Amino acid sequence: MVSKSKTLGQPTLILISVGSTNFPFLRLFSSLKQLNKNKYKIFRNFMPPNQFINSIKKADKIIIHGGPATIFLAVKNARFMPLIIPRLAKYKEHVDNHQLFFTKYLRNKLSDNLKKYFLIDEKIDNVIDNYLKEKNEINNLNKFLFLNKDENKLVKNLEDYINKLYEKDSIYY
Repeated sequence: MVSKSKTLGQPTLILISVGSTNFPFLRLFSSLKQLNKNKYKIFRNFMPPNQFINSIKKADKIIIHGGPATIFLAVKNARFMPLIIPRLAKYKEHVDNHQLFFTKYLRNKLSDNLKKYFLIDEKIDNVIDNYLKEKNEINNLNKFLFLNKDENKLVKNLEDYINKLYEKDSIYY
């Protein structure tokens, strides 16, 4: 499937979500500095919830942190496979490695050809470059994730949590 932006001759739309923590994410941002700004249009500012979901739906490429709610929204709404990069405590990107553990948990549920989208080591420069160059792959994560009874409870809890945040309209991604 050719992306709408490429058909219209516009730059590839990349959505980047790094969460609401005040910790730096230098590994990611230093990799993005190398991008040709004429080739890509990047959105990485705060967005209200509905705008964020609409941006996920429109994006040609999605690069997100390993936050469970953000991953869930990408699994549910992205047209193309997102690239998930967990924040790591050893780089002071977060207080602990919960994003890494969650990313590993989800990655283990995927077929081998999809595991490359869920990073579990800190080397991201070449991975991001390859991800941006490769042809878009249709997002079919919903066939692998959040399927069994226990995960359905998690999905329900995540949806309830996200809906409560929508009501407040104060969520940060």
